[in-house]
Amino acid sequence: MSISPESESPRQLLDDLERRWEIAQAELITLREENAELRRLLAQAQEGASSQTSDGDALPVEPAEKDEPPSPHALLEQWYQRYPEAFFKGHTQPLKVGIHHDLAACEPWSGKLIRRALANYVNLPRYVKSVREGARRIDLAGNDAGVVDAEAARHAAEKRAQQAAATPVERSRRKQGGQSSPKATSPQKKAPSPKTVKAEKTPSEPDLSEKSLSLEDKLLGLKQKFQSR
Repeated sequence: MSISPESESPRQLLDDLERRWEIAQAELITLREENAELRRLLAQAQEGASSQTSDGDALPVEPAEKDEPPSPHALLEQWYQRYPEAFFKGHTQPLKVGIHHDLAACEPWSGKLIRRALANYVNLPRYVKSVREGARRIDLAGNDAGVVDAEAARHAAEKRAQQAAATPVERSRRKQGGQSSPKATSPQKKAPSPKTVKAEKTPSEPDLSEKSLSLEDKLLGLKQKFQSR
């Protein structure tokens, strides 16, 4: 059987309020402890980020807005500014094997776009020229990342030969396209059309009339000869 609030004594009401106050105090203490723990974790994360930046490690670049991705050429131009110890416009050094994985971890763009931008760089003649056996490879921070082996050097030598052979061929094609040989430009004799051939072989109407008249004259002359006999 429940007891109505009116039937409760003042002492019971006071005890109930004290009990509620103790529960609220315990919850407040728990919340303060959790807040202090979160502050401590946040401070540790900030210290770790600052130490990583001071060591020279590249941090992932988060785009401010979800804009359209740049072109491969435009992205490469950004890398010249963002990774000056790895990408050069003058003197060039071979890059670390698998550096596209490092770029994918630091860049917000798709792996396909990163590979296309990287291909624009590694196919440059100055880069291909730098890939020689024993040459030092570098990572995004410019640190040593292995050396060029014999297989990579051989592949680069083949590519250098292809690039060297491409320029004279293109010039020859442009020259041939701008100047035509006399044989090519000489007019060709057109074959007569069937209509023209028929017109040439078919005698004209006056010729037919002349031939018909001459035959009649001959027949008339023969007839006169027979009658006279």
